[in-house]
Amino acid sequence: MNILPKPTELKELVKTVAIRDAIQRKCGAENETALPDSEATHNLAILKTTCKIVKTAPYRLDHFAIVLCLSGTAKMSSGHFNFSVRPHSLHFIFPGMINVIEQSTDDFELYMVLFTRDFFADMYLKEAVLENILDQTPDFPPISMLDDDLFIKVKGLFGDMYEEYKNQEKFHVKLIQSMLMQLFYLSGRIFQDEIQSQPALASRGHQLFQQYKKAVDENFMDQRTVQWYAEKLFVSAGYLGEVVKKETGETAIKIIHRRIYLEGLYLLNYSQLSVKEISDQLNFDTPSHFSRFFKQFAGYTPTALKKNIA
Repeated sequence: MNILPKPTELKELVKTVAIRDAIQRKCGAENETALPDSEATHNLAILKTTCKIVKTAPYRLDHFAIVLCLSGTAKMSSGHFNFSVRPHSLHFIFPGMINVIEQSTDDFELYMVLFTRDFFADMYLKEAVLENILDQTPDFPPISMLDDDLFIKVKGLFGDMYEEYKNQEKFHVKLIQSMLMQLFYLSGRIFQDEIQSQPALASRGHQLFQQYKKAVDENFMDQRTVQWYAEKLFVSAGYLGEVVKKETGETAIKIIHRRIYLEGLYLLNYSQLSVKEISDQLNFDTPSHFSRFFKQFAGYTPTALKKNIA
């Protein structure tokens, strides 16, 4: 039976030897305290790390993440968005999205709050309200730059949550829930204000490009022609190609091909499928066609990657 990879579970991400080693040994003295090993670990993790990150394999999470950058920079893609993480930036990662972190600078330092929906299961707040707070407009990346005053306020919330999580004293879960709700409402205000203050990003060309990337993300497994997406977006293929070229410097077809490549890379890294089975999963006519396609992006074959992982 073929086994497709599930999004990485929060409890597994926190408990893995690799993550513990990265957090506790390679990422700075503040992370030498052992991570809490309680039931709360399954639904919540709050980390402060200083790490140089070499480009990651694509990954999916089964949980939310809110990330505050304290220093350093990195480039990241999350879903159909690409953005730069830099000091004073606050960004969200949503469950199920494909994420890739490009190589960061040596001084890359972050606060991260990772949590599942179950962390709020016993709160009065209904899920619909929570979703409204977390739901970001599809036309804009889920990242915002904070001014100095707001950064100090948000950093204080992260710091207080981190201390509560690390010390595990009485009522720490309730206190973290309360502080996280403050962060949600602040984030909602931050993103709404930023969207309203940047009308240039709402140009027709930019909107069309974001709609195209979103459509590709949702349909790339079956639809692989620019013409199909152009018809879906009610524009001509030529016009769509011009807009994508203006926005990215790349062709529209390359956006589709890169998304297929990322899915293939994800399956090669995290699934138990063979190269042939992945080729079939991605709707290539033959494994050799998939191999040639993959090598154009990666510089090596799927088989070579599988052997290296094994």
